[in-house]
Amino acid sequence: MSQLILEMHKKIFYPDEFYKKIEDIDLNKYKDKFKAIIIDHDNTIVKRGGLILEKDVKDWLKEANKNFKIGIISNNMKNKFNSIEKDYTIPVIDKALKPLPHSFKKMMKILNVKSDEVILIGDQIFTDILGGNILNLHTILVEPRDKSKDSIPTKIQRFFESFFWKKINKSIML
Repeated sequence: MSQLILEMHKKIFYPDEFYKKIEDIDLNKYKDKFKAIIIDHDNTIVKRGGLILEKDVKDWLKEANKNFKIGIISNNMKNKFNSIEKDYTIPVIDKALKPLPHSFKKMMKILNVKSDEVILIGDQIFTDILGGNILNLHTILVEPRDKSKDSIPTKIQRFFESFFWKKINKSIML
């Protein structure tokens, strides 16, 4: 019974893949299978609270835009994303209430794709990965760009994420 529960937890909380940072993801690996990438904002493409994309991330986004439809979903306010929307013509959904599926579904409708055509990239297990797994998206977990500016709720969440991974004896360290 405990093995079944462990497997269910892995299916819900375990990402399909891990990368240190988003720009380490080789997009060529996915272009024949997926049509879209939905990306978290804070600590996935910018440091928490940041508005400026680093050069490596800018280059990665430009490359991604060549072969994929791109969307950004964030639990934060939209005023943080105006330059990304304008500079990269990427749709953004703010106040997403991740991991609830509504915003993910809305973005898939905007991008005109089905769940088996989408990669979800994020830095948090209980929001990004859980939300993607609920809808059977291909999920990729990246390490947070900078945990030092995490809000108190995020720090608490990361504490429980760390405990969760210790409990299931994960293979990598976050």
